[in-house]
Amino acid sequence: MNYEYDKLYIRPWGSSEPYQEFPYEIGGVNTLPEHDASANDVDLDAYTNTAGYTIRNRVRHDVATLEFDVPTMMGDELHSLFDMTTDVWLDCYFFYEPEWRFVSKKMYRNATVKYHKYYIDKGNPDNNIYQNVNFGFVEE
Repeated sequence: MNYEYDKLYIRPWGSSEPYQEFPYEIGGVNTLPEHDASANDVDLDAYTNTAGYTIRNRVRHDVATLEFDVPTMMGDELHSLFDMTTDVWLDCYFFYEPEWRFVSKKMYRNATVKYHKYYIDKGNPDNNIYQNVNFGFVEE
């Protein structure tokens, strides 16, 4: 498979099944929204001492995070997003700028998914409109 550097590919962690392009389709076109990517440090018990200096106990560095902001999704698209990310751990394959190459990272979908919901069809949530959908992935 030819991977594109501006796309994210996922599959369940430990699976040998092919990666799926993430996250959803708009009008039959597989589209990845713009997203923020970062590499963060994880500190244990960091503090500022009485002299005003920060004391760090860095446990890990360059922990990958991916944040997505999707302007508008239909209910069936949001449903697909949840279906694709139900596994606790995901194998995410993407171009990672701190290493300047494609990487496979063990990640989880952040438990917080925010959105604004418009009830279009109270009988079928797949037809509702969801705007400003925000979610992210965090490396193990």
